[in-house]
Amino acid sequence: MKTLLNIRKEYTDLLSRIEEGEGELTPEVEQALSISQQELAEKSLAYIEFIGNLQAQNDRIEDEVKRLQHLKRQNTQLLNFLQKGLVHAVQEFGTIRVGTHTIGLRQTEECVIEDAERVPDKFKTVKMDIQVDKLAVKRALKDGENVPGVHLQQNQHPVIR
Repeated sequence: MKTLLNIRKEYTDLLSRIEEGEGELTPEVEQALSISQQELAEKSLAYIEFIGNLQAQNDRIEDEVKRLQHLKRQNTQLLNFLQKGLVHAVQEFGTIRVGTHTIGLRQTEECVIEDAERVPDKFKTVKMDIQVDKLAVKRALKDGENVPGVHLQQNQHPVIR
């Protein structure tokens, strides 16, 4: 099976033969030229159809990615809502034992950046955008250092075993 590249090379070779023959078309060259043009048209059409199919497939993939991202956002919102509900229930009623599960609370700390511009440069890493090294800031706060634009926040997360 010939590829477009092979057909193109053959076609170029035929044109060179015609030039060398000072424009004279022999019956063999005419027939080969006709076959090459037909093959070129057939292969080009096949390429066009294949490209169209790939583009359509990519469009469907893109639509599916968007659909899945939307579904993930919805699931994340629902997950956060349900977890907050469990936290509130445990805060109000204490540890909950149901079936083989125990629902309690675990204390964690999160470094919340209120204003990245006010955070000292020693806690920043420069990339395409400014990002604050939360772990370094948290350590500094724990060591008693005053870091403008930041505070430690206590969070509670449900623990399901």
